[in-house]
This record gives sequence, structure tokens and C-alpha cells, in this order.
Amino acid sequence: MQLVVSLFAVCIPALVLADVIAVQKCTEGALPTSVDVAGCHSAPCDLPKGHDAKVMVDFTANRPLTALRPEVRASFGGLSVPFVLPSDRQDACKWLVGGQCPVSVKEDVTYELQLPVLSSYPTLSLTVELKLVDQNQDVVTCFQLEARVV
Repeated sequence: MQLVVSLFAVCIPALVLADVIAVQKCTEGALPTSVDVAGCHSAPCDLPKGHDAKVMVDFTANRPLTALRPEVRASFGGLSVPFVLPSDRQDACKWLVGGQCPVSVKEDVTYELQLPVLSSYPTLSLTVELKLVDQNQDVVTCFQLEARVV
């Protein structure tokens, strides 16, 4: 019984401090297990200009993955435009937390997206879509998130 009480004492604060938020499903690819946006407790998430937005994406691989590439799109005012990540962030395998490619089937994976929000961006509301694409150009996981550049 004391073990159960101890586990609750450790787990409950961790759940309260987590910034896991609800996201929308894309037209292709499975939803991630969870999405944690630093400093955001509910959508829309504020993305401060001049800082990187840090997003932790947890998912379970449903097939072997030898390569992973992030594809980010921003949609606003009826437009949808690709968001090109800096070259050092285009290989998602290098941004796996505590892991690396290749990824095995049923392996739980955490990907860290650091999305630059430039000071020059206009203040606006938008939908951010993140797809992780594998070595065959197939979508592994995908989600959409309501956000505001502030």
C-alpha cells in the first residue's frame, strides 16, 4: 500500500506539470500518442516571436523506420504554405530524444521539434501541421495545432 501511495505522489505532480495538449488529426498518418508544447496548456498555443517553439511529439512506430523527415506547414487566412526548417533540423532522426534511427516496430519514440519563430513574422493566428515522413515518403505521424504568433 505504501508503494501505491508513493507512486501517486510521484506521478500526479508530473501529470499536472506536463503541457500535453489536444491536437487535430491530419488527412493522412496516425495521431501521435501525445504532443507537448512548452509553455502551452491548451490550444491555441502562443508562439513568441524571436524564440524557438519547442514541441515534444510522442508516437509509436508501426513499421521499421530507417529515416525520418519533418514536414511543417502553416495555414492562415485561406493560405497554406510550407515552413522550411533550418538545415540542421531537417533530419528528424537527429532530434529523437534518447533514441536514434533505425526505429523498431512498436518502439515508443519522442521527437523534439524546435520551430524558429522569427521576430519579423506578423502577429497572426494560424494552424501548424507537422508530418513525420519515413524513408519511403510515407507519413508516420501527423497532427494539426491551433497557434498564435505573438
